[in-house]
Amino acid sequence: MSLYPKAIEAVLAGIPIGYNSNIYFVDSANGDDSNLGDRWQKPLATIAAAFAKCVANQNDVVVLTNVASNTLSAALDWNKNYTHLVGIGAPTMVAQRSRIFQLSTLTGASPLLTISASGCVFKNFYIFQGVDDATSLINVSVTGGRNYFENVHFAGGGHATQAINGGASLKLDGAEENTFVDCTIGVDTVAAATGMVNLLMDGEAHRNIFKGCHFSLYAGNAGAAWVEVADATGIDRYNIFWDCIFTNTVTGTALTSGFVIPAGMGAPRRLVLKDCVSLGAAKWDANDRDVLFGNMDAVTGADLSGALVEMVT
Repeated sequence: MSLYPKAIEAVLAGIPIGYNSNIYFVDSANGDDSNLGDRWQKPLATIAAAFAKCVANQNDVVVLTNVASNTLSAALDWNKNYTHLVGIGAPTMVAQRSRIFQLSTLTGASPLLTISASGCVFKNFYIFQGVDDATSLINVSVTGGRNYFENVHFAGGGHATQAINGGASLKLDGAEENTFVDCTIGVDTVAAATGMVNLLMDGEAHRNIFKGCHFSLYAGNAGAAWVEVADATGIDRYNIFWDCIFTNTVTGTALTSGFVIPAGMGAPRRLVLKDCVSLGAAKWDANDRDVLFGNMDAVTGADLSGALVEMVT
């Protein structure tokens, strides 16, 4: 007989659980941090308490329920290698009910969640940063490598005070060889000002792959963007966007450039788009930096310099 209900077994499928792995359950509505947390009937109340119990390098798992939101009262650094975080609930791509919020009175949480560990699996949850605080601008920052993200909604800039220059739903800062599958990056409920982006890439981020992901934006200004490379060394080698959808909510404010790429970049720094589509941007790369390549339209031609041209019907 299984130790867990079928819903929990389904969530744990594919997680590399070993003989010495521990599984901790978090239920903010019904849990108590004085519990051991290793039984689904006696969960912990906070993610921080569950993470504190985890031991690096033994494939421990934190499981979030979908009963109520899990509020972070302090910024969290997920810094234990091979430690996983998964949510229980309907596997929708947007605003999953296994969810993490920033406490409304918390300030300076930028990022709210840092993932500095490597070899971790993150699945089926929503992390939302939407408070009236201009010092909490980065929702999630990934600095580690070889992590796997599936069906995670990175929702930053959820308040007008945060949807400003320097804000990002997801930042890859030196991150390498991470994979994002069926994830949603961004929100379309708050007008994004100039410099607010879904994805910010910095620190020579490289060999990261986005597959089947949705980049969602509501531009309040043409200077917002889906993706920004911070500087001439913001990326290295390649980063791939495969079968991704980039949307800017139709408000009459088209993005000047879907991707913001600085001058001075060149080989071996490349962004590769395969079978992607966009809505609501004048061009993929308004500056044609010879960094962004794909297969959706002509790759060479007047004023293109190897960059992509948005397909228009």
